[in-house]
Amino acid sequence: MLLLTNKSSTFISSVFLHEGGQIGGCSDSDGAMMYTLEGEELWYADFKSGRGVEPQPDFIDHISFNPGTYEAAVADQQVCRNNLQVCQQAMKDLPVEKDPPEIPMIYIRDTLELKVKNTLICHVSGFYPAPVEVSWTKNGKNVTDGSSINVPFPNKDGSFTQISRLEFIPQL
Repeated sequence: MLLLTNKSSTFISSVFLHEGGQIGGCSDSDGAMMYTLEGEELWYADFKSGRGVEPQPDFIDHISFNPGTYEAAVADQQVCRNNLQVCQQAMKDLPVEKDPPEIPMIYIRDTLELKVKNTLICHVSGFYPAPVEVSWTKNGKNVTDGSSINVPFPNKDGSFTQISRLEFIPQL
């Protein structure tokens, strides 16, 4: 079971209306925290590497997060796991309806240049329940170094979207 919290806010900057969000979640074995703006990921907690990640592309004005954001996300995980135990007990006999993901989109972040670090992005959407498992392979072997996956992002229809990334250096 996965427990997700979704907080969204709408705010006005100059004459533009903006929508931001905070999504946190946990399971028995994993956790997630992510901040968004206009539906785009600005920051997420990478609990495996023990740091916050700001996966913003180079072509936008970078938005930085306060020191301590990662530590706050770690603290939120304990609260989430306590809430998860309560929910698991209350829902233990309910059946789960499953929806498979739509066909994933895979693309590169930057223009491809040989021997220049880049990122493969896999966008998976339309699935329920969360999370989805994404694996990367090279020549038939699983690749885990340089890979990450974000917290499931809830869609308006109740399904979820997740984005996985793999850093690589293109070679011939």
